[in-house]
Amino acid sequence: MNAKVIAILVSAIAVGAIGLALSQQTSPSSCNTENSNLLAGSFTADQSTPYTYTVEVHNAQSQEVTLTSYILGTQSFSINIAIAAGQNGTFTTAQDASSETWIPVKTSCGNQFMTASAQSATFTENIAPTSIAIQSSTQIYADLLNNGTGTATLTAYYVTDSSGNEYVLTNWSGPSIAPNSVTTTTFSIGSSCSQCTLYGSAFGFTSGSQYTIKVVTERGNIFTFTVTHREYSIVLYVGIGGTAQ
Repeated sequence: MNAKVIAILVSAIAVGAIGLALSQQTSPSSCNTENSNLLAGSFTADQSTPYTYTVEVHNAQSQEVTLTSYILGTQSFSINIAIAAGQNGTFTTAQDASSETWIPVKTSCGNQFMTASAQSATFTENIAPTSIAIQSSTQIYADLLNNGTGTATLTAYYVTDSSGNEYVLTNWSGPSIAPNSVTTTTFSIGSSCSQCTLYGSAFGFTSGSQYTIKVVTERGNIFTFTVTHREYSIVLYVGIGGTAQ
């Protein structure tokens, strides 16, 4: 075998190895099972001005999670924090010109969850729907009960169909629900929600279909429940984010 043929073979092997490495690096398998509802955290401020925060995140999943960024105000900052299954991870933020009550954190899979100020940890929130009615193909009315000890203010909601299509309203001026109180809340999608962002294909509420609604409070707690149109029934699922940490 001459030198030219050997060089071509070596080059092909090298390219194949690089391609394999890239394939392994971008494998999405762990992202398919990552659950942001099982990530929760809190933070404390030091005495400096402007502020810096120490953020502690608990990973209640059965797999490792990697934190890649967080947000202070409107600015995003990069991090690289790997947290093993069932463990806690800690990082310190950049300096901030103002006091924060919650800090959004994003994972390497693109999922985002909220961490709450430790000052709000003395309050708990426990949002549960007591009744629900689908009014039209674009609106659901729900009576939400706060079983917690602190007033819960809703700031965002996500409505997802069984195919994974999703309407998101992140700048929602939702209701404030006092402890042991019930408030009727409207979740709108499609033509009834001009401020919603659609991910995937447009959909409406149709008979026989199931939908998931996720609400986020001002403290960063997340509550999720499902709605089946045909039976007008609900099932409540509360993750780690259900109580302020």
